[in-house]
Amino acid sequence: MKKISVMALIALLPICSSFAANGRNMNNMNTQPAVWSVTEVVSLPDDTPVVMRGRITKNMGDNIFVFEDASGTIMLEIDEESWNGNTVRVDDIVTVYGSVDKETNYTEVDVDSIVK
Repeated sequence: MKKISVMALIALLPICSSFAANGRNMNNMNTQPAVWSVTEVVSLPDDTPVVMRGRITKNMGDNIFVFEDASGTIMLEIDEESWNGNTVRVDDIVTVYGSVDKETNYTEVDVDSIVK
């Protein structure tokens, strides 16, 4: 009887660990917003992947742009290929995919792609 109990426990172990891993992943998905606000992005660590939704309000030159949402503004570094052929006007709402870039005196986002 003891042998059967041990065998049953061993057989159930991978199933239980699978449920535990899935639960952990679901918790992480619930605590991380799908779209970050500028205020939230500024407080994130360097290299954190982010998705933001708002407007690009100004071209500062040298691939640097000002991005604005309801919570504030942040600088974006957007290389030519990141535009994906989109033409964006000041009033256009865009979704920005990128990562946090912490500098000594400020935070910006290095943009991977923009969706209009």
